[in-house]
Amino acid sequence: MYIQEISIDIKTKADKDELIDEFGLLMSFYRSSGQTQGRIESQYVENDKIVCLPFTLEKNSLDKKFNNFYVNRQTKKVEELCNSKLTFKTVGKSYDSYKTPCKCKKSDFYILITNYVTIESPLTCGTCNKSVPLYRLPEYYDFGYMPILSWETNYISCDSLQMNCEVGERWALNQMQEITSQLSKQGLGICRKIEELTSVPTYYYLHNYKKFKGDQLTRPCPSCNKKWDLKTQLHNHYDFKCDKCKIVSTISPNS
Repeated sequence: MYIQEISIDIKTKADKDELIDEFGLLMSFYRSSGQTQGRIESQYVENDKIVCLPFTLEKNSLDKKFNNFYVNRQTKKVEELCNSKLTFKTVGKSYDSYKTPCKCKKSDFYILITNYVTIESPLTCGTCNKSVPLYRLPEYYDFGYMPILSWETNYISCDSLQMNCEVGERWALNQMQEITSQLSKQGLGICRKIEELTSVPTYYYLHNYKKFKGDQLTRPCPSCNKKWDLKTQLHNHYDFKCDKCKIVSTISPNS
């Protein structure tokens, strides 16, 4: 993950609180366009300069060619209010060994997956198992990808509840591991839309923390009830894959 610096000099007497709000709105548009990762980034005012430090998957994720309508419109507004231009600089990497996301010319398939700690893209490539920047996809809705990010936020909220254990654990866990839950239905709908937009088969990751007696690999697909276990783990992680229902899963550690 790259750490970027977006800054702008304030060369007017505009109210700084207003400028901060407008700058924050710009950052939310960068998020909805898939160009930045995570929901919260460091943002501060130093003398007459606003500075923000967002994460991105690629060094050039903030390139203008990836901007959508809302990013461009808000950029113009912020620059006019400040009477100066935004400047961009790559500060570094989150860790030295970080490598670029998916570079496949054509992925064999995608997987919709996230968890409560990651800020990677919620879409991974089934070929290389790396993050797929959302801005590489055709626009999903209203110039951006908010429905995908909405599901991601919902999933992370459920995952946080089940990890914290004290409040809503059972409900949240069922949302993540039941194929008929509201969360799963939302995710499966997104998978079908991505597949429609890209012509790339898109699978939904179904969490699994159920108690099982006997050989887990004999359990059928929860949607079509057919055999779906893999002879060899996919990417050293996935144990189940149903090509009919487009879902993947893992063996439960709760045995």
